[in-house]
Amino acid sequence: MLSPQQIRQAHFNAEFGYGSMGLTWTPKPAPKEQAFAAIHKAIEMSKKPALINMGEFYGPDFSNLRLLGEFFKTHPGLREKVIVSCKGCMDNATLAPRGDRAGVLSSVENCVRAFGGPIDVFEPARIDTELAGSKPYAPETFDALVECIEKGLIGAISLSEVTEEQIRAIDAKYHQYVCCVEIELSLFSPHILSNGIAAACNELGLPMLCYSPLCRGLLTGHVTSSDDVPDGDFKKCLKKFNGDALKHNLLLPQFLQQEIVAKHKGAITLPQVALAWIKALNAKYPKTNFIPIPGGSSAKRVEENFTLKELSEQELDKIDDFIKHFQVQGDRYEVA
Repeated sequence: MLSPQQIRQAHFNAEFGYGSMGLTWTPKPAPKEQAFAAIHKAIEMSKKPALINMGEFYGPDFSNLRLLGEFFKTHPGLREKVIVSCKGCMDNATLAPRGDRAGVLSSVENCVRAFGGPIDVFEPARIDTELAGSKPYAPETFDALVECIEKGLIGAISLSEVTEEQIRAIDAKYHQYVCCVEIELSLFSPHILSNGIAAACNELGLPMLCYSPLCRGLLTGHVTSSDDVPDGDFKKCLKKFNGDALKHNLLLPQFLQQEIVAKHKGAITLPQVALAWIKALNAKYPKTNFIPIPGGSSAKRVEENFTLKELSEQELDKIDDFIKHFQVQGDRYEVA
């Protein structure tokens, strides 16, 4: 298994990572053969080693980890080409954080068992604020993860959904073990660029895995009304995807389609514009690496997402000016 420092360096070399949540945490999971083809395409198109993100709670009974584990069993030789990260340390029934030592050890051991082997990067999906009390975080959580590194169960630690204060405090004590930060970033959710998170990661040399870079479908062109969100999908409950809020929010992808995509005459797609905007941030933050981790339940969709495009400075300025004056309706997890 690679060391935390080697894993961090691999993240600095990555253009994209693959988010596997949509393969299992959905009302209608993709057939296994289709899912395997999507995973294989992500590995094929990645700078080596590839990055794949999975989750303990991405579907019932560890289904996400079992799917990835089975993929690697049936594709011998590919595992060594991939760095796999896993979100965990949650109560799978309530989705409440479990940062106590017993909860962390149980989570890691269960995930390793379900996946079928050691996991390169493990991340508490949320900081256990109840355990931390008035402190930014609970050392008990990360001391337990260090134990797991020493046992060879995991290779490094990632932070997930953390504040600037938490990043700085955790990195100050566990810098040798922390390899990256996973955080939401998209044109609909550019908050980390103004709340100190991106600046902190740049200062500390921590790469960032950017989840939901296509805002759960809003930046793909495939969501044009709430009817496009299947029943049973949690997005159906979000204000952002309903009624007048959705109608307003669709002004952003409509702007991108008209002002960027249409003028390229088929040479770039809406998702590629959204992902190119994220990658362009690396020029402003040279000591970190913004790594979008889009999903894709088919090889075709993965190929589109992993085909890196570039935008001109004029196009980037036009997009930045639009989102500066655009007020998204519905917070990230605000219910309708």
